[in-house]
Amino acid sequence: MRLLPVFLLVLTMAAAQAQQLDLEKMFEERNLGPVTELLAHGEYELVARVGEAAVEKGLKAAEWRLLRLKALVELGRIEEALEEARKALVIFPGHFELLMLRHDFAKMLGQAETAAEALKGVNEAAKAKAPKDRTAMELVMLGRAALVLEADAQKVISQYFKTALGKDTKLEAAYLAEGHLALDKDDAKRAAEVFRMGLKAHGETAELRFGLAKAFGTSDREKAVENLAKALELNPNHKAAHLLRAELLIGGEKFVEAEAAVQLVLDFDEQHPLAWSLRAVVAHLFHADAKKVDAARTAALKRWEKNPAVDHTIGRCLSRAYRFAESAGHQRKALEMDANYLPAKVQLCHDLLRLGEEDEAWKLAATIRTEDGYNIQAHNLGLLEKEMNGYVTKSFEDFTLKMPKRDWPIYGERALTLLREAKAVLAPKYGLELKRPVLVEFFGAQQDFAIRTFGALGGQGMLGVCFGTVVTMNSPGSLAHGRNNWESTLWHEFCHVITLSATKNRMPRWLSEGISVYEERRRDPAWGMPMDATFREMTLDEETLTPVSQLSGAFMNAKSQEHVMFAYYESSQVVEYLIEKHGLEKLLGVLRDLAAGQRINAALEANVGALDDIEKGFTKFIKGRAMGFGAKADWEEPKPEDLNPFDEGSFASYLKEHPNNLPATRKFAQEMVNQKNWPEVIKTADILIQLLPEDFSAQSGHALKVMALRQLKRVDEETAVLRQIAANSSSAQSTFLRLIELDLPKQRWAEVKANAQRATALNPFLVTPQKALGEANAALNLREEAIAAYERVLVLDPGSAAQTHFKLAQLWRETDAAKAKRHLMDSLALAPRNREGLALLTEWR
Repeated sequence: MRLLPVFLLVLTMAAAQAQQLDLEKMFEERNLGPVTELLAHGEYELVARVGEAAVEKGLKAAEWRLLRLKALVELGRIEEALEEARKALVIFPGHFELLMLRHDFAKMLGQAETAAEALKGVNEAAKAKAPKDRTAMELVMLGRAALVLEADAQKVISQYFKTALGKDTKLEAAYLAEGHLALDKDDAKRAAEVFRMGLKAHGETAELRFGLAKAFGTSDREKAVENLAKALELNPNHKAAHLLRAELLIGGEKFVEAEAAVQLVLDFDEQHPLAWSLRAVVAHLFHADAKKVDAARTAALKRWEKNPAVDHTIGRCLSRAYRFAESAGHQRKALEMDANYLPAKVQLCHDLLRLGEEDEAWKLAATIRTEDGYNIQAHNLGLLEKEMNGYVTKSFEDFTLKMPKRDWPIYGERALTLLREAKAVLAPKYGLELKRPVLVEFFGAQQDFAIRTFGALGGQGMLGVCFGTVVTMNSPGSLAHGRNNWESTLWHEFCHVITLSATKNRMPRWLSEGISVYEERRRDPAWGMPMDATFREMTLDEETLTPVSQLSGAFMNAKSQEHVMFAYYESSQVVEYLIEKHGLEKLLGVLRDLAAGQRINAALEANVGALDDIEKGFTKFIKGRAMGFGAKADWEEPKPEDLNPFDEGSFASYLKEHPNNLPATRKFAQEMVNQKNWPEVIKTADILIQLLPEDFSAQSGHALKVMALRQLKRVDEETAVLRQIAANSSSAQSTFLRLIELDLPKQRWAEVKANAQRATALNPFLVTPQKALGEANAALNLREEAIAAYERVLVLDPGSAAQTHFKLAQLWRETDAAKAKRHLMDSLALAPRNREGLALLTEWR
């Protein structure tokens, strides 16, 4: 790379006359490449000076002017660049790239007539040059102009960008144009593919890396950060990269660092509209200072007072912080400035959905599809609306529930009952009166949940999300459920409704999640993330345990899904500590201060005490819990030389010397399982239970003991251990189903009912627990609950409809003879030789 010679020559330009430098040689055409590289590496001031000298010297290549113009715009000298572009076009009339630069500069300044004039120039230049003679770069410029004139995006890609790459497979501009077009249309997946192709064909550039970072911005934070770092390594002064980094930092509530990233841009361009827009976001979220917000917004509009991107950017970032109403207001302001500004329409559509204003949102999405057939988000929303038109909607004074039609008879009433219970418990506890019905939507397909919730596909592993008074959930029957307790998830999300509403959506994520997990545990000790071996290890790891003042970053900067789950756990423990140590009223004071606009750390200090004291006290609290978990156990892993895997007696010998060593005991237990030595497995399981009595996971001593007892057919003992697991775990589906199997023949109806309810809290679409609920409720004379259970069985298990109708006939017999006879006739129609049915029919005659 020939950068250093040119760099040194330009640095000495000020003394050129005195030193009699050979300027002709300096500006030979062969220096264009090195100066282009200087521009790519962010040496804008230097490139602007070189370009100016080249023009003064009368060098003929248009590229010198292009380089200078690009450098000027990066330095924020837009008016100067616009004027120089005009002059350059006098010398190079019909130059496609100069015309498009003039258009871009005019747009930045809000000069619509000048921008239109430049586009007209592009059109005239295109007419004057035969298609076969157009260069690859000219084709890219024509494609960009066609897009501005609202040409079909797919045709532009095929007729211009792809054709350009056919002429020059390494042309960076073609990859950038297509990639950013995909981003504009919310097709991040396609954008990432295009930018990757560009990197492979052209090689590393800051622009391509930035495009890739932007493509990953909403789906994969780790990849976004990685590509941003590479972009800034290639060009430390890349303004758009610094601004994207600032957005990510704002999302992680690292506002001071975000301010620093914004300032790096303002150092180059003191009127940069998007930099000031992000400064307005920081003023809103961090400083809660309306005057600072207005001042920053005013500065953002200084260059062009009708720039719709300013309010759109402010609102988009506020929306990510759950300030949907504020975001909607900014999107409407943007549309007042430019009624056709598509990004504001798309963002407003999502904000309206999250505010529960679905009718307006669907209409807006339809408008976007009409105006732009390529917009992926609008297309997906259209598919979602079509799907949701088939949903059942149940409206009540306090709640509106939407779900697939097949779902309502299975769990709809249970969801409503649980929501009303949560409201009765949590609303008065947190001093909130909900003034509008809460909208709760369940989605049968994970992709529908993702589109409704995130605006795009993704979000695997997420079970529910709350936006304030709108909750979206994966249906308990979807693939996302089955191993997770949908009832605890619904309780968790409704708690968000309470706390987000109480704070006007002004609380940090860690506190919101912490309270929800804490309230899960209050509702049912088996819910809400108990301490386990993984959390114990992470708690005792100084690098993993996050200070209270930085907890939101634990979510945004998590290294793995395991770290995310620990962030939930730690946050809930902070809440529990604050309430145990200082009382609920202090926590409520924190929430009130957050609603008034205070930052979390200031609110904690005002209501609880010095942050340093809180962090020290909490660290002692949570580490004490970690040390108390398995306190009798020796957690140290045996050294390799202490255990010989080829020696059958190695584990036994080690355990004689280290009887409380947990890892060795577990390995010995597995060795006994492999040997099917069930009596020894039971003995070892009892040791594990003694060492770690709080563990009821699938790897626990309790689970191991159940396995061995079942193999030995010691049913009563197995049942007793299973009951311990069931009482302490909310996701032990095999345990719940096994207990139903054991309790039904013994007619232990209370136990059957309890475990059937636990099983349906994981998956209400399972037939076995629903049938068990019917039988148990009938035996306990809970007729209405029994009828409801058998009605669900009718839907879930058509094959047993004859028997189910007969049971319903018996249950309805005393209170509604007409219904009873209808069910009996349905039963006999399916099984005409059913003796019990015929006998019952004879009785009624």
